[in-house]
Amino acid sequence: MNALLRIALLLLTSTCWAQTYLGPTHKLQGNPQLVLIEILIRDSAELGGEQVESVTFAGEKIPLRPRDVFGSRGIVSLQKPPGTYSLKWVVQRDRFLWPRTLPYAEEIVISPRDLWVQISINGDQASID
Repeated sequence: MNALLRIALLLLTSTCWAQTYLGPTHKLQGNPQLVLIEILIRDSAELGGEQVESVTFAGEKIPLRPRDVFGSRGIVSLQKPPGTYSLKWVVQRDRFLWPRTLPYAEEIVISPRDLWVQISINGDQASID
């Protein structure tokens, strides 16, 4: 009886652990020294919020699609070697605010230990996961 109780507790406690990492768990096929970089671009979710006009990563211009229902402007996947890269984007604000367009920039550091880096641009904010 005591052993059955221990097994039941072990099963209950082991099912409580969940893993939320959804990226790759091993190096990509091809050049093992490259890191997968995914860039998600969205307009601001607020009514009358910022709209992304242009995005450049490491000097390369990223093509944008017209805004969809959810404000998504595009998803880009790149493979780059570890290093420091510049991310620049320009947003257009409300037509009554001055200046109407604002430039933003971030330095992105890709470590050799990274397997996958996700960069999200939401209007005037960027986050790196």
